[in-house]
Amino acid sequence: MGSYKQHALEERWDAIVIGSGIGGLATAALLSKHAGKRVLVLERHYTAGGYTHAFHRPGYQWDVGVHYIGEVHNPASQLRALFNHLSDGQLQWQPMPEVYDRVIMGGNTFEFPSGRERLREQLKRYFPKEASATDCYIEAVLSTQKAADLYFAEKAIPRPLAWLAGGLMRLRFLRGARQTTLDVLRGLTTNPDWIGLVTAQWGNYGLPPAQTVSAYTRS
Repeated sequence: MGSYKQHALEERWDAIVIGSGIGGLATAALLSKHAGKRVLVLERHYTAGGYTHAFHRPGYQWDVGVHYIGEVHNPASQLRALFNHLSDGQLQWQPMPEVYDRVIMGGNTFEFPSGRERLREQLKRYFPKEASATDCYIEAVLSTQKAADLYFAEKAIPRPLAWLAGGLMRLRFLRGARQTTLDVLRGLTTNPDWIGLVTAQWGNYGLPPAQTVSAYTRS
């Protein structure tokens, strides 16, 4: 357990960030590193990090929120480069375990293995009649990811460039955003158990499949 301490603060700051979650810390680091600003981060908890840290109790440890992040295992990924930049390369990543999630439905336990192809094969073992749906599902996830990457990149580029290229960068995402995740999956199969399994992690992104945007468009 930590403890609260009082510290004398300087009177003038260029920026004040309220909350030391991953967004607040990233913002503060970028303002300090790139803009040369004097930044004050305010946090009412005794541990910085928000949903990125863990609780410890005698004999137990559990994550507050974030417990896995994709693409950081790849040294060439942009996300890994961003984290390296923010942390001066000091952030170390723990590999995903062989089985990173277990889902229990109707008395049956289903395991999610790490690695895209291992997950693909596991889903086919659980639902051999849905092999085609499984392949299409993996394609849909990758397609949605690509569409989302361009969509959100448009929000980060300089405004004049966004004015010129933003329409094209948003096009693929917006074209597919007319359908929900559930719409897409029901177009792949009518098997409710398969759909339930591949959407069982919906709590990670906050809304049930009938309310999340898929942005899936076939290549």
